[in-house]
Amino acid sequence: MEAKDTVRLEVLTPERQVIDAQASFVAAPGTEGEFGVLPGHADFFTLLKSGEVSYESGGSRHYIAVSWGYAHVNPSTVSILVENAEKAEDIDIERAKKDFDRWEMELAGITSEDKNFPVYKARMDRAQARMDVASRLSKK
Repeated sequence: MEAKDTVRLEVLTPERQVIDAQASFVAAPGTEGEFGVLPGHADFFTLLKSGEVSYESGGSRHYIAVSWGYAHVNPSTVSILVENAEKAEDIDIERAKKDFDRWEMELAGITSEDKNFPVYKARMDRAQARMDVASRLSKK
């Protein structure tokens, strides 16, 4: 693939660079809905929610679970800066299910006005994203 046919995808957390790849297409979970990026896309900056980032590279589709963060897009680069990110193949799906169940139980015992509600909800959303992304491998 020529550079004009791809964008550089960077997925970064505060601890490390998770992905640095050339991609022909990138999809990410914006707070206003999922968005897709092709090479030559217009510049924009947006907030991300927990969910799935997917990208096409080398004829294959790849998946990453991310928590909240930001995305900056320009015609040649998609930079995703998130609190946490895991490639599908690195996720322990059983642990993700246990985490989800734990946070779901915690949320069941409180109201949305509780000071812990947003924290527990964010953790449950992250666990859901991890389960969703990990399940992609079993569907291949």
